Amino acid sequence: MKPQAKKQVLVFMLAPSLPAVSGGDIYAVNALLPFVDEVDYHLFCYVAGEQDVAKVQSNQALYDSVFRSVHLEPRPKMPFEMARIPRTLKMVSHALQGLPFIDASYCSRSAISAVRRLVRRNGIDAIEVNSAHLAFFRHYLPDIPGVLISHNIEADIFPFWMPVGLRGWKLHLMEWVAKRSRAAAHRVEIENAFGFEAMTFISRHDMARVSASVPKYLMPLHFPIQTLPYERKPKNVFNVLWMGGFGWYPNAEGVNWFAAEIFPLLKDKLASNNIVLHFCGGNPPEALKALHDGRHVHVHGFVDDLQPILDDAHLLMVPLLSGGGIRVKIVEAMSAGIPVLSTSKGCEGIGGTDGVDIIVEDDSVRFAETLLACATDPQRMGRVAGAALDLMHREYSKQASLDAKRNAYKHAGVM
Repeated sequence: MKPQAKKQVLVFMLAPSLPAVSGGDIYAVNALLPFVDEVDYHLFCYVAGEQDVAKVQSNQALYDSVFRSVHLEPRPKMPFEMARIPRTLKMVSHALQGLPFIDASYCSRSAISAVRRLVRRNGIDAIEVNSAHLAFFRHYLPDIPGVLISHNIEADIFPFWMPVGLRGWKLHLMEWVAKRSRAAAHRVEIENAFGFEAMTFISRHDMARVSASVPKYLMPLHFPIQTLPYERKPKNVFNVLWMGGFGWYPNAEGVNWFAAEIFPLLKDKLASNNIVLHFCGGNPPEALKALHDGRHVHVHGFVDDLQPILDDAHLLMVPLLSGGGIRVKIVEAMSAGIPVLSTSKGCEGIGGTDGVDIIVEDDSVRFAETLLACATDPQRMGRVAGAALDLMHREYSKQASLDAKRNAYKHAGVM
């Protein structure tokens, strides 16, 4: 019997995803790699400049192992980067077309033309869209089956940024654009207005909010369970870890809150409790960099290999005030046997139980007090870490993720 030809799937991403180091990239790539022998993938992704192009070129062999072809599209100017008249025309045009996320729009004539060429040239059978910010491609390819990979309910994270100081008709125009943008985002993410054949979700919390009758699948994030027993963590020091790039607004907001409200309550107690704070993430804000002293506070910036830091970490802290979806850093830490101290918003959607497999504090004073208490109670930390590992085994397995992706592909005719 002649072997069946592979389906050709065009994958959309906001930026080059390999090597996968950020949370969104890890989630997207984890869901692609198991299928590279069954599907021919073609990548469409945006590049913000020569640095992104160089990243792809320096990892060409890695891209070639996953994607049959790669198209790098120059990222269009965001509205805030444009002059007043072009900005207004772009925003009004997108509003009239019913496109969401007008304040952070990746839609351009160049991108749409490039995608249509790729579809014709490669005989694309289906599209896979990572991020609702790129869902507009389904709007312009109505005859191509599509799967929307939801990392978050994006409208929760990207509010419409109203320019300051507007008056009169200009204010009314921006209010009109903002209203249409938010309504369109709701229709795309909650009502499946662009007609995706299937949607996947990183959390039950997000999936439950979608009212559309489209097939919906929970596709959990997963990490290998590779952990040292907690009792083998370093003695005579208590390493507290932050992970996450600061280009994502909720991360920057969270550490600024930590620096302003929580750190002053800890500063004079770090030495006496042998606490060392480690902040790992690119582009740290100035308020955070000001805390670095090289002894009890280390602002590392971007770290190529987190494994040694994970091995020595006694606690992950997640002082987040906003955001959506699942915090990848929490799943990664729990999978590595590290207990987590988080705000309620930070651990939203994880499915943990406060005091059992995670510790939750929303008040800055209580957050600081609990962090100090954790440093003196290794038995409690070991229990929380063990319960978190049980949660990872139950709810965040690789098999559950692969089953969800395969089912979504079946609805899109990929398998």
